[in-house]
Amino acid sequence: MGFEATPNSSEVTARQLIEKKDAIENELKELEQVLKGQGVGMIEPLVDKSGFPRDDIDLVTVRTAPLRNDHKDIMKQIEEALHAMHAENQAKKAAAKNKSVETGLNRPKPFAIVNAVAPDSPAKEAGLFKGDKITRFGSIHVGNHQKLQALNTLVTDHEGKNISVTIERGEVDSEEVLVLQLTPRRGWGGRGLLGCHIIPL
Repeated sequence: MGFEATPNSSEVTARQLIEKKDAIENELKELEQVLKGQGVGMIEPLVDKSGFPRDDIDLVTVRTAPLRNDHKDIMKQIEEALHAMHAENQAKKAAAKNKSVETGLNRPKPFAIVNAVAPDSPAKEAGLFKGDKITRFGSIHVGNHQKLQALNTLVTDHEGKNISVTIERGEVDSEEVLVLQLTPRRGWGGRGLLGCHIIPL
């Protein structure tokens, strides 16, 4: 199921104004058709050469011409609503960016870094790369890794079982957080259950 963002107040106002504008434009089109049927357009004079009202035109219908002024007014209102909508969207983006920065500050700190990854190893299959910083390895984090001794114990106890590994990858400004599934196993063609070298930070 897709996610639909909730429109802000300015966006709702803009939509309502645009609907009114469309209604006015439709009414103007109908009016123009009526006038064309009476042999005049929207800009021809409504009086004859002697200055008397033309008797071939339905003046009651013609007086709906102020719709053009309504149209100008509503176009101005739409422009103002669109500016307000843009300002609200910019404010939302700024708030989201600040929240993202705060989330980054509260993010778990890495406690180890991948120093090497062997070809065809479980670590390679899981998607680990040299330089990946580990913030969580199963239940192990910065506060309980015991200089990576806890990590070694966990790997031994989870041979053949998936371990969720949360890593940070890339530079600080463009860093991404990934959760990988690593399955320690023997017989992959190299030493150890992981096939990677991990050192503490």
